[in-house]
Amino acid sequence: MLLAKGMPNVNLRAIYFIFIVLFALAALNNLGLFREREHDVLPIKSAVSLGEGLSPEEQYFARLSREFKLTNETEWLAWRIQHSKNAAGWSAVNRVRQKFGSHDAKVVLTEQPNPLDLRVAHRMDLPVLGDLTWKAYNGSNLVFGITTTYAKIMESEGALLRSWTRWLTNGYKKSNGASLILMLDQADDDEVEEIEEILRVQGVDAQVSATEEPVSVTTRYHELARVLKSFSAVLSSSGGSIKRWFALVEDDIFFPNIEYLQDRLASYNADEELYIGLPSEQDDWEKMQSNAVTTYGGGAVFLTHSALSTLAKLECFDMPELRDRFHAKRWDVLLKDCFTRNTDLKMHILPSFHNPNNSAANLEVDAYETGIRPLVLHRVSERHGMDVNMAHLVTNVCIACFMQRHVFHDNWMLITGVSISQHIDELKFIRDDKEPTRSPMPRELVIDDEGVDRTELTWTENRRVWRFADSVMSDDGAVWQAYIKKAVGDPGPDSIDSVIILVWENVNN
Repeated sequence: MLLAKGMPNVNLRAIYFIFIVLFALAALNNLGLFREREHDVLPIKSAVSLGEGLSPEEQYFARLSREFKLTNETEWLAWRIQHSKNAAGWSAVNRVRQKFGSHDAKVVLTEQPNPLDLRVAHRMDLPVLGDLTWKAYNGSNLVFGITTTYAKIMESEGALLRSWTRWLTNGYKKSNGASLILMLDQADDDEVEEIEEILRVQGVDAQVSATEEPVSVTTRYHELARVLKSFSAVLSSSGGSIKRWFALVEDDIFFPNIEYLQDRLASYNADEELYIGLPSEQDDWEKMQSNAVTTYGGGAVFLTHSALSTLAKLECFDMPELRDRFHAKRWDVLLKDCFTRNTDLKMHILPSFHNPNNSAANLEVDAYETGIRPLVLHRVSERHGMDVNMAHLVTNVCIACFMQRHVFHDNWMLITGVSISQHIDELKFIRDDKEPTRSPMPRELVIDDEGVDRTELTWTENRRVWRFADSVMSDDGAVWQAYIKKAVGDPGPDSIDSVIILVWENVNN
């Protein structure tokens, strides 16, 4: 790999190691000598088994009582979910004829709960829009470039590593075909080897390198683009998988469903020179003069091979000020400016929750409550306080269930992994066929949003809301979810904590 003139040195040894490993694996595969080895599972807090002894309900209630300091008397409502595939495609509102509140909640004592009160005895058949289980799809046309620090990776018991594992594998310690090129800022050899080994054990197809001196994030992302280009060339020459999409993404980006991502990208011709941004929410868009709006991709940018080759040649990334890690422009801003000033390439946009051409009828609705199928999540914890690894655990038994919105006949609403709400007043439906607002934006931006259902619901504040709080997996493969509404303190129905449990049964059993 060639470094641009004046660019800080990068740990070339790790890059050369990539090439050696790729050639070796290709040779071993051709000889039929390469065999996958089994490894222990990386401890994931959200997937702890319920174990033996007390009933699963008693154990889970004890866990929730300890973790969330439930009141001495706590309201408990539970459903066992038997989900089945609905023939219809994904829509922003999945109407269910059943009544969610058709049986009464129990009030249980935290210290000495009655096991009969905790028993999950009521079953609900819930239609799901989309595939229920992981399919043997092939994500080998994707490669992701991420740069971060060793310290950030190790924060919160390795939450970043666990999140990458959820969208870079099939959930069972096997790669889904997608590759990860990870560049660590100033990590030593031991740290590089440690991260690489953890990812390998989990089945992530990853190559890890490190910079030798402090460099700006912008410089690292430009260097990643060069590495991705070299990585693709080596794969092609060794007979490996053909990479068609090259992504530069921030470390806190989360892809809930790689197959859906591939479906959206499939609307483009990957043989053309394309540059695509995936802004998630309104915060990923910025106001310009004259009320115009723009985006730089929301921390997730995809390029075809030809666009990647063009980027690697652009000189605007070689400016001396980019070496200053404290004063360089944001990498995605410079990337867009670089393409705009030096090429005729337009930035195509695949919006997720927010499309500036669609004026929202209810501005108070949280993005995750809209029922729009999530394409990419950005800054999940910062923006929504969500433990995405725990909320996403439901996909172990139902790949399409995460963030799907169900509206029941009695005005209860479930957004899986987000919230459950009881609406006292009527829910109103607003179709998405209203005339677009056509917000003014730069000519180099092209929004591609065809086929996305943006049907909205509006409601009053007269509702009770249980927020997603916890999830575990039982020995039989079922996923248990807890939604909690904390007491408000005033006398009345909300003066004690309230818990709703959903047990998503394993349809493969």
